[in-house]
Amino acid sequence: MATAISALRVWQNFLISGVPDSQAPAACAAIEALGLGTSANALRAGLVACTGNTGCKFAASDTKRHADEIAAWCETRVAIDSPVNIHLTGCHHSCAQHFISEIGLLACKVQESEDGDQVEGYHILVGGGFGANAALGRELYRDVKAVDAPRTVERHPQGLRRQPHIAPGSFLDFAGRYDDATLKAMCDREAAA
Repeated sequence: MATAISALRVWQNFLISGVPDSQAPAACAAIEALGLGTSANALRAGLVACTGNTGCKFAASDTKRHADEIAAWCETRVAIDSPVNIHLTGCHHSCAQHFISEIGLLACKVQESEDGDQVEGYHILVGGGFGANAALGRELYRDVKAVDAPRTVERHPQGLRRQPHIAPGSFLDFAGRYDDATLKAMCDREAAA
């Protein structure tokens, strides 16, 4: 199992075939004991993270851990009907393709003190898409500390929920209807609410 898991890349899942229905609960329990999920809510279903600095010398932050923190924070606070693609990538190589994600996070180091101390952080982009909706994400926030990323990401779907004229679950449409300044102002109002 460990060999198959280490070979996984972003945008991939693995399938285990041939499990009889009667054994499915036991198989799910065994998979979950490994720390892997067998189902995903709408928020986690669109979440992608590159290896991050735990396995890549180029990455500026621990993208896997931060993705889990974003999901844990948002899934209890944001009700969404369909997945919003949230991609965290650790460096300019963009293995998690943050530029074409509805909400993309590009890792960076954020200066924390005048002495030059740095912490893990992200530049946050919105409005990326692929296929028929191809677009590059627009940067709304720079140098967001990783500890603040979950709350910052939460503002975007919350802003969507407060727009009654936009169909539920169409975050890409929501982000595309507003210029950067308006979208940022709407998201900042969510922080104050």
